[in-house]
Amino acid sequence: MEKQNKEVKKIYFESVSLFKELVEGNQLKNLRSVKSNPYPSYCFLATRKVMDIVSEFIVNHNMKCDRTVDDSWEDFEKLVVNAESKPDTIVTRNLRVVKRAVSEGYGNMLKRTLVDQHKKKTFVFYANDRIAEIKAEEDAKSQERYEQRPKADITPVDMKEKKKNIDTEMSKLIKKAMEEQK
Repeated sequence: MEKQNKEVKKIYFESVSLFKELVEGNQLKNLRSVKSNPYPSYCFLATRKVMDIVSEFIVNHNMKCDRTVDDSWEDFEKLVVNAESKPDTIVTRNLRVVKRAVSEGYGNMLKRTLVDQHKKKTFVFYANDRIAEIKAEEDAKSQERYEQRPKADITPVDMKEKKKNIDTEMSKLIKKAMEEQK
């Protein structure tokens, strides 16, 4: 049998407004990479939903999907492009941090994406006070959700006791069913 080579099509663009629309359209799962040199370039899988959002955006913005459709690059140029020293970065794996930062207008501060040592997608932002606040808030909420999860406090002794009780109940039910058949 011949092996099928499924070609994966990707779309590249530089518009932070389009990036924001894709994130708000729940397409962050289709984000493949972000690379900055010095301006960010976004890469998404060209799925039907992504292409629908991109097509609508391009039609509404005079057939453009580059930085010229955005007006948020002044701060970026001050903090990153024309900076005397390299700006600090904030690293997160929390998708809620990414969604909130992008929806609040900081999509242009996303420097790049990478896969960390645990094979998880990681997002690297240029540091600013608001992104640091968002990260702290969302990480605290995430920690709270983690702590409220029910814990598996069952020991092996408890499991043996449970199994014994279940076996006893099953035996009783089987005996009762056999007596009713007679």
